[in-house]
Amino acid sequence: MKNKKNIYILLPLVLFVWGAVLFQVFSFTNSNEIITENNPEFNFKPLKVNKRESFAINVNYRDPFLGKMYNPETVSSAKTTKTKTVKVIKQPEPLVWPNIVYKGLITDTKGKSKIFMLIIEGKNYYMKIGDTENEIFLKDGDKESVYVKYKGNLNLIMLQD
Repeated sequence: MKNKKNIYILLPLVLFVWGAVLFQVFSFTNSNEIITENNPEFNFKPLKVNKRESFAINVNYRDPFLGKMYNPETVSSAKTTKTKTVKVIKQPEPLVWPNIVYKGLITDTKGKSKIFMLIIEGKNYYMKIGDTENEIFLKDGDKESVYVKYKGNLNLIMLQD
């Protein structure tokens, strides 16, 4: 008996909702409005287009795969004269590393954070991995040695007593 009460209440409610939905759908499709083609709102004016400026791409950059500079092949003409140009090859300056001494590893009881003791140019520094002091970056290390980077060059420093 309880189920029949629910049917008597819910059935009219469902029919009312579906009727409202169908009414909305059919009320939008039956529009009797006449759309005029001479609508003053839609006047098209051509846009003024500016002349494009030309540009050149500089392709004199290092080849990422070969590591060499781009050298375009030019076709030599019959009237070209050979001129000798003296190329001065600049030798890179030798990199002078500062005096670095690795004195040991300082750890906490759990061993999660490592602190390294380095002496750089006579001054003591306590550094973690990723720290930078006097342009010297501590990259990695363990009890026996550390990897330091100075001006892009990587070096291994062994433990000294």
